[in-house]
Amino acid sequence: MSGGIDSSFAAVLLREQGFKVIGVTFQLLPAIINKTVNPNVCCSHETIYRAQNVAAKLSIPHHIIDLRKEFEEHVIERFIGEYRSGKTPNPCILCNRHIKFSSFIKKVHEMGGEKIATGHYAVVEQISNGYHLKKGKDHTKDQSYFLYPIKKESLRHIRFPLGEYTKKNVREHVLRIRPALNKTSESQDICFIPDGNYRDFLNPFVPLKKGPIYLFDGTFLGYHNGIHLYTIGQRRSLNVPYKMPLYVLEIKPEENTIIVGPRERLARRSLIAKEINFFDSSLGEGTAKTRYRQKEIPCVFTLSGDAVKVDFTNPVHSITPGQSVVLYDKERVIGGGIIETSTE
Repeated sequence: MSGGIDSSFAAVLLREQGFKVIGVTFQLLPAIINKTVNPNVCCSHETIYRAQNVAAKLSIPHHIIDLRKEFEEHVIERFIGEYRSGKTPNPCILCNRHIKFSSFIKKVHEMGGEKIATGHYAVVEQISNGYHLKKGKDHTKDQSYFLYPIKKESLRHIRFPLGEYTKKNVREHVLRIRPALNKTSESQDICFIPDGNYRDFLNPFVPLKKGPIYLFDGTFLGYHNGIHLYTIGQRRSLNVPYKMPLYVLEIKPEENTIIVGPRERLARRSLIAKEINFFDSSLGEGTAKTRYRQKEIPCVFTLSGDAVKVDFTNPVHSITPGQSVVLYDKERVIGGGIIETSTE
């Protein structure tokens, strides 16, 4: 429970369905970060207090689980390391992989619980030979992109009560069942970046290091102050004069170099992803997206060991190492992985 509308209403639904519900909030943020973050982010001290208040209103027990060590190791340190190596990580996916649907499940089983539930807009569907992860009914809020790292064997322990609801429906039901809950704030996914400023957060850990900026044809254009300040597809803050708009095409950490060029050179037709997790490896085609809000693109894919190669039928812009590619078969999530490289 984050103290937000979604997780609060999920608790209401589960209780109405006859489950014995216990609210749980994670303690994730190191003290030095907790003092500087926006109070509305998930798992700050303020949202823990709000979750406790909501649990009290719902007359359900509430527990705080300390996962600060796991969060620092698997999310914060990985986040810093990825930026240091010129990649752009997705901390929400790292958190889902290592915290919400791994450490949390273990802790709940230790407490004697049988299943966990969250306020995500997605569906776990039971089928004859197991379970599938599917998109939520509300495609504008669907969060299945962030959930692909869940292990297949863990799906039987997970419920997403809001999967069959739209956000509009949730608000309407909240007003009807518990009007006071509608006053709870929206929780946010990024929880350890003070004021949302990535650069300021990274400064103590990744020192500035001046390096060259080259045009795609090898022409020297100027200097950057650190590769961690840039991401693929970025246009702003390049500070190099040119006759047309320039975008970051490639980041070369070994050479501390940024490669730039016109937008059309951002187009890529294939990628390699690692740290993969698949629910169904029998398929070889489907649709894919490389960013949460991106439209799905038809593709074919090939699994090889711990990697997947994805070939798109149409070019995809700004494929970014460190982000995730997620594959779909209509409503079902096939699987996904973290992008390593892409090619034209």
